[in-house]
Amino acid sequence: MDRHLVPVRPKLLADRDCPSCGSGEVEAIGIVFPGVHVLGEYRCRACGYAFYHDLPIGFAVDHDVAIGKADGKLHNPKGAAGWVWSPLLEGFRAPNDSDVRIERRVLRESKRVVVLNTLDFLYGHVLLKLWNAQHYLDAHPDLGLVVIMPRSFEWLVPKGTAEVWLVDQRLGQAHGWYPAIDRFVQEQLPRYDEVFLGKGYAHPDKSKVDMERFCGVAPFPMEKFMELPRRITFVLREDRLWLRSPFFKFVHRALNKTGLTGLARWFFLADQERLALAALQRIRAHYPDMKATIVGLGDRGSTVPGVDDLRTRKMDKEVELRWCKAYAESQVVIGVHGSNMLLPTALAAGCIEILPYDRFGNIVQAVATRYRDVMQLFLYRFVDEFSSSRTVARHAISMFKDFPVYYRNNRINIH
Repeated sequence: MDRHLVPVRPKLLADRDCPSCGSGEVEAIGIVFPGVHVLGEYRCRACGYAFYHDLPIGFAVDHDVAIGKADGKLHNPKGAAGWVWSPLLEGFRAPNDSDVRIERRVLRESKRVVVLNTLDFLYGHVLLKLWNAQHYLDAHPDLGLVVIMPRSFEWLVPKGTAEVWLVDQRLGQAHGWYPAIDRFVQEQLPRYDEVFLGKGYAHPDKSKVDMERFCGVAPFPMEKFMELPRRITFVLREDRLWLRSPFFKFVHRALNKTGLTGLARWFFLADQERLALAALQRIRAHYPDMKATIVGLGDRGSTVPGVDDLRTRKMDKEVELRWCKAYAESQVVIGVHGSNMLLPTALAAGCIEILPYDRFGNIVQAVATRYRDVMQLFLYRFVDEFSSSRTVARHAISMFKDFPVYYRNNRINIH
């Protein structure tokens, strides 16, 4: 059996030891599907201890925990971080009885399926789990792919998917233990003769992802880097800003604690835009024909010739696709580290990511690297969180100026 599949039906994965007495004589009872986590229900034949244990999907591939069914005790032998298990444990102890609406949409019938759970409380986590769909579609054409996902991601369902289970739930609500989600899943399972869970790795190999299958937009063709019109895209967030100095960061954080509103909030947003446009001005000193796009959740700013400001506060499929097309027309996307950079870097030729100090441990996780050779190092740049417009512009200028040499040496003049 493929190691990337977890058996559920007709026989549940039973490779679990009792967290109480350590015995390997454990009986698999069934599964519980309360949301982000999917757990197996087990009973120890030696001591009788009943428990739930994470099935190895998503972050639980490496950071699985168990919970005593009766005593509610957490068993965490691998030392999983609190952000992994704390919401699960809290949800188990206080289930959320909200009536979560889920729509089952059948695209093609299948009696043998692999269910890919993409539910999560963070946008980037959902997207990364979803990209695992390509593996199951290609490696297991004999199995129908069933994707359970937040409804807001429906526009990214890849072609070939058998079913989509659309969950009407905001991402921030995904933390918790939802009996309504479990009831829905339990009602569906008897429909199939055989059911597997896809492991849905949290960090799939992004270089293998064919973005056109997900969003219908082809990525920027690297071989036409110098032929196509020059364009850069700025990804500007309002909740994680490009700040010009440690002092600005200190003041921004201090004001945030008291509620950053009014003129103070406007000042920092306007300053981020000044940094971006100043970088563009410096780039245009070398490349006057440079076009630019600005995307992000927020209000449109200054009107600048040759700049398409696509910022908005209302997201829908049309907006998402307009943004994707802008990324795919860009040689370079520029933005602060975060999940907001995943789609841009999956479609643009390269990026300049502004990396905050407290995100060093997450470096490259929000970049969808498309290449496996030296071009990866050339086209993906990481700069200090307080980098000036001059520094960012220098990197962008170098990427355009030096591209022909690097492309020739690493893509043409090789064996």
